[in-house]
Amino acid sequence: MRLTTSLVVGIAVLAAVATARGEDAAKQTPAAPAAAQAATAQAAPTQPDTSTAVAPAPGAKVVLRENLYYYDAFNRRDPFRSLIDGAFNQSDRMELVNLNAVQLVGIVRGEVDRFALLEDAGGYSYILRVGDRVHNGSVVSIGEDEMVARVTNFGQTTTVRLRLVGR
Repeated sequence: MRLTTSLVVGIAVLAAVATARGEDAAKQTPAAPAAAQAATAQAAPTQPDTSTAVAPAPGAKVVLRENLYYYDAFNRRDPFRSLIDGAFNQSDRMELVNLNAVQLVGIVRGEVDRFALLEDAGGYSYILRVGDRVHNGSVVSIGEDEMVARVTNFGQTTTVRLRLVGR
């Protein structure tokens, strides 16, 4: 529809230009009518070739390119499914460390902080720094080879010192 409309408008413009040139040629002197006719014949518009522009039918499906790729998923897992199945139990509360059931396996020193690495009999690791809470108390200091914590049991406060394993 749009192509047809623009084609009609284009032809009308070219016809108007040709008519204007024809009138200019008639106004010229009678000595040069042949030259004016030759100029008009050269400037006469040719109709554009519309055989290459074919518009599809209104309800027809236009295929731009064929789908040449196919994913064969036979006997393979879905690549978009999660690798981890099951629900997660996320808790905002951190499990408090029982200092009677862990041993100090390392101390990490940074420019500002020190971290104590603790491990229990089950192989679970804990990372603590000064001020962190432990079961019934908190960490007071972390030295070169020991961690000191204050623990309150039955109203009585005691100091618990854990030394590095192997020292």
